[in-house]
Amino acid sequence: MKILVTAEQFGYGPIATCLNVVKELKKYDDIILTFAGTGISLEQAKMTDYFDSIIECKTYDEKELKNIKDLILEHDVVLSSENVPGARYALEIGHKRVYYIDNLMWMWDEIHPGLENLKGYIISESISCKENFSRIGEKTKNPIFVGPLRDMNVRNNGKKENKLIINIGGAEAFIIDSNIVKKFYQKLINGILSNHDFVNKFDKIIVCGGSGVINSLKLDNNDSKITVSTLSNEDYLRELDTCSHCIMASGLGNFFETLWRDKTIMYLPPVNYSQLLQLEYYKKMNLGFNLVNWSDFTFYKEVPSLMNEEAGVDLVIENVKKYIDLGEDNTIEKSIERFMQEDQSAYYHDRNKYIEALEKNGNEKVAEIIYKQTKGELQ
Repeated sequence: MKILVTAEQFGYGPIATCLNVVKELKKYDDIILTFAGTGISLEQAKMTDYFDSIIECKTYDEKELKNIKDLILEHDVVLSSENVPGARYALEIGHKRVYYIDNLMWMWDEIHPGLENLKGYIISESISCKENFSRIGEKTKNPIFVGPLRDMNVRNNGKKENKLIINIGGAEAFIIDSNIVKKFYQKLINGILSNHDFVNKFDKIIVCGGSGVINSLKLDNNDSKITVSTLSNEDYLRELDTCSHCIMASGLGNFFETLWRDKTIMYLPPVNYSQLLQLEYYKKMNLGFNLVNWSDFTFYKEVPSLMNEEAGVDLVIENVKKYIDLGEDNTIEKSIERFMQEDQSAYYHDRNKYIEALEKNGNEKVAEIIYKQTKGELQ
């Protein structure tokens, strides 16, 4: 059984999600896996040994998709993790087994046109979304609701160190100007690390994220305890197990990968629309996180809910530009000072309770559905 996997290069979410499913697919010994993608998705795929072959392709670009038309059709299954153009193109050329993973059903104003006739529209219900699906998903065939597509069964197993992780996530997307994102994190990370009392609080500080931004970072603080790197998801999780504090972009992956770990957590202002809405959701949950959203700044330009994604991203980027151009207004500085002193342990029980209520076998369920449906049709 030949499976072609694609993942949108929109932060780490799509590729991390798909790698969790692929890890389960690897347990079947009669599967051949090919990955097609670019950017941080390609980067993370190469850091694993999951794939029999890896092809560089801008799977959001129809011209490049046409170049791999024969490759798509020779695979028995196409598995797309939030890569709308790739899934849509596979359907258009007549592929009958296209599965699409959607982590963000809860925030859409509409389902992307052209995805109505998938073999499986896999909805990862990390945030409750059945109500929104009932509003916008009437034409969508074969919806499959599963829990978060993350490893939900692990527990703290490392000795905690006095270590801080600053994880900016993938921080890349083809609809976002990468130069603006680089300027934003250059200013933000240097602002955080300029607080010497804060830096001195830790024995080790790891700044990590996608190489596109990480490789452009120039730190003003050259303290030897600070390292800057791009990590595979597995290496990152090992570091996460043993750290005491986390400062992170507000992606769903960061949320679920820390929720059951006893950590003091701060979320950074967003660079895309889903991150902003997620921060609003985390605030309502009242789980003790130190949250910084653009609405906390004096220059905030309102970003409404349930917008078209590109329009929402544009509004978020307007706030990012204002931060770069207008300055700090002490919001980040005050949050860091609070983060230095706060003890979030009173919320650990509630965080664990939240994650215990979620479905735990989403990865296995998706892999099993794809394998068994396809196997049955091929026999």
